[in-house]
Amino acid sequence: MSQIKRYIPVFTALLSILILFGVQVYWLNYSYRMEEALFSKSVRIALNQTIATLSKDEGLCQSMQKSISCDSSFRASRNKTPHVWKNLDSQIREELARYGIDQEYELAIFKGKDTLEIKKLDQLVGSACYRLSLDNVLEMSGTEIGVVFPNRYDFFLHRMGLMFLGSVILILLIGLSFVLVIRYYLNEIRLSKNIKEMVNNLAHEFRTPISSISLAAKLIHQSEEVSSSSKLRRYTNTIIEENKRLQHHSDHILQLAAIEQNNQIYQFRKTDIAIILDEAIRSVHFLVEQKGGKIIKEYGEVPVYVNGDHGELVHVMMNLLVNAYKYSHQKIEITVAVTQIENGIKVEVIDKGIGIASHERKRIFEKYYRISTGNQHNIKGFGIGLYYVKEVLNAHHASIHVESESGKGSRFTIIFSKGKEESWG
Repeated sequence: MSQIKRYIPVFTALLSILILFGVQVYWLNYSYRMEEALFSKSVRIALNQTIATLSKDEGLCQSMQKSISCDSSFRASRNKTPHVWKNLDSQIREELARYGIDQEYELAIFKGKDTLEIKKLDQLVGSACYRLSLDNVLEMSGTEIGVVFPNRYDFFLHRMGLMFLGSVILILLIGLSFVLVIRYYLNEIRLSKNIKEMVNNLAHEFRTPISSISLAAKLIHQSEEVSSSSKLRRYTNTIIEENKRLQHHSDHILQLAAIEQNNQIYQFRKTDIAIILDEAIRSVHFLVEQKGGKIIKEYGEVPVYVNGDHGELVHVMMNLLVNAYKYSHQKIEITVAVTQIENGIKVEVIDKGIGIASHERKRIFEKYYRISTGNQHNIKGFGIGLYYVKEVLNAHHASIHVESESGKGSRFTIIFSKGKEESWG
């Protein structure tokens, strides 16, 4: 599942690129159609203006009537009156120029099936012909004036050139950025994987010297010299306890790696929650006593059972207790309470420490996130303890939330669902 999550940003970015490309293509097509519509409208307005001007020139109108009626095929008549068509052509060109159209065109007069043309219109296949009636001007039924633009598409491309070029450059830049981001992202994934493997290998390598130190410390602790000296006993006890902490951190790293890779196998069994809590308290009791603090247990008289992995739940409770210890004032007081509630079992770890600011409470379960401690720089950690707690409890179908206020301590509450508990049997 984690592998899929890693590639979600890649797929999201790729989908975004495709959507952006589609949007750019759509707007280019839309702009082209708008330019085409504007061009057609401008040509028709120019022809209307030409016809309006033509209607005021009686001499030109009479010349056109004679020229058109001279020959029904219109083929020879144009050559007899070239000044008529030149005059008409110049007027059309002038009107088109007013609307920013300076394209070359072919002029033709239509009357029924007959055509008087400057060039063969059948040579302009695919070119649009814009036609308007001359009936009212020439008083000749079925007579039309038409213009054909052979290079009409070049005009559109020229008008859209800047937009088209900008869209292409934008798509190329975004595509290049996408490739670079994905490249850096994959490199970061590889680097992160290599770092994790290195840390896991180091944690494995630490287990042998940790075991050797533990064995040697126990043998020293049992010797007669240590038994007769309170100072040596205190030293060896410190070595044993600190070695346990080191062992705990080493196991913690390996367990966290297994959880992230979905390789963690939990051994669920029915266990008294008090036994789990007592084991966790024993692990941190030495640290609390060193500072003159105390841990108060409020379990109740009736045994309360949960179904879960005994070792993992012990580590969860240890993390909460260690956090309560680290973020407490000089006088440490930690309360561990167990309560049966309507919807399950509630376990609370309460301290009277420095508390958590409201803007940080939502982030404390994030990986590597550490609570800011102001001027206190003696609180050590890597920001993975509460992340580990959250992941293990999720696997146990349990929830955890925190209530806290700066300077007034914190209350971590774990809820084991009653429905899950009943199914444990």
